[in-house]
This record gives sequence, structure tokens and C-alpha cells, in this order.
Amino acid sequence: MMTLTQISKRAFIENSRDSALRSAIGTALHANSTPFRNSGLNRLKLIFRNLSLAAALGLLAGCVSPSYDKGAATSAALTSAAGAVSRTSASVNAVLGALNALTFKSEGDLRRQYDDLVAATRRLAQSNENLAAKAMALREAAAAHSESWSNQLDTLQSPELRQRGSERMNEIVSRLRAMDASYAQVKNALRPFMADVRDIQTYLGADLTAGGLASLKDIVSKTKVKALPLRDSLKQLRSSLTSLGAALSPVLPAAEKK
Repeated sequence: MMTLTQISKRAFIENSRDSALRSAIGTALHANSTPFRNSGLNRLKLIFRNLSLAAALGLLAGCVSPSYDKGAATSAALTSAAGAVSRTSASVNAVLGALNALTFKSEGDLRRQYDDLVAATRRLAQSNENLAAKAMALREAAAAHSESWSNQLDTLQSPELRQRGSERMNEIVSRLRAMDASYAQVKNALRPFMADVRDIQTYLGADLTAGGLASLKDIVSKTKVKALPLRDSLKQLRSSLTSLGAALSPVLPAAEKK
């Protein structure tokens, strides 16, 4: 899995695309100025050649995108990851709620409350998978943005602007690395939490009785306490992702009405 520290610089492609456009245009102009002896057949060839060149030029022009798109894509990836963290946080709370209801507020048919716990745990697993996918997409977007930014800085003639740009880029990259570390902390905390919950499910699946519930109340209480750092980590990660996503967005927030 690629991390920000593994970003490699590659050749900046916009200049090569411009060269390709100029070369294609020059070829077309030369072809149009060349006389043909067999005018009928050669004119037909010329028409097809120009149509092919026009299609190629359209494709080349369509591939070129503004450099700020990389920053906007990273902002969107940050916002999307923040949403995934929110859903994971809600899923953790749902599991804790279902676990508490089954263990300490059990009533009637225990199978209903047990099934609620199983469903909540399944949703948490799905949220965790979605969060992992969003984290990967964020790494890829951040890597592309960093590479594009670095290549743009290399083209600057002003040493002062190049220095300021480098400082800004290093600041953003540092914040992205910090968030990557925060996500790793969340992932490492989620793994034992989910293992504990699944163990409790397995235990109760074999002994879903009043006695079975009474025998693991202390285990459930410990699991709830161990989940507190996880909940705090999720909250902090969501806040950091949202903040940096807004900072990298090319769209300014609407001004407050007075």
C-alpha cells in the first residue's frame, strides 16, 4: 500500500502534450500544402488523414486538465474519508448500544436483542471496509497532488516563490502524513474491539440465557471502557479530515449573512 513517504517524482506531462499538439498541427499543415498527382484518390486520402488528425487532437486536448484539479481531488477525497469516519463512528456506537441493551437491559425473547447485536456488528464491519477503501483513495489523490505540486514548483523562475511554495507544500504533506498515522491508530484500535465483540457473540450464541448473560457482564463492561480511546480517535480523525478538506478546496465557504 503506497504511503506519502513513497511518492516518487515523474516527468511532468503537460509540456509533452503541448509538443504533441504542435507536432500534429504541423503535420496537418504540411499535408494540406503538398500537391498530389492523382487528385481524386489522393484527395480522399487527405480527407481521411485530416479527420484522423482532428480526432487525435481532440483526444489530446481532452487529456489536459488544470493543475488545480489535483488539489480539488484531494479535497474531495478528504471530505469523503471524513464521511466514512463518521459512519464508522456511528457503527461503533450502535454496536455498544446493542451490546449494552442485550447484557444490561435484556428482556423478553433474548434472540431479538442478540440478532440486533449481530446486525450492528455486521454494519460495523462494512463501515470499516468502506473506510479502508476511502483511506486508500485519499493516499492516491494526495500522492498525485504532491507530485503535480512539486513539478509545478520546479518550473518557477522566482527563487522566492519557489521557496514559499515548497514551505506550503511541506506543510500540507506533513498534515496528510499525520492523518495517515491517525487512521493507522484507528485501524489498530478497531481490530481488537471487533474481535472482542465477535467473541461475545460466539459465547452468547452457545449460551443465550440469563445465566450466560450474567457470566460475562464484567467482560462487556471492560469492552465498553476499552472502546473509549477508539471513539476519541475516530472523533479526532474526522475533525482533521474535515478541516484539511476545507483548506484544500478551491471553493470558499459562503460568507455569513449579517
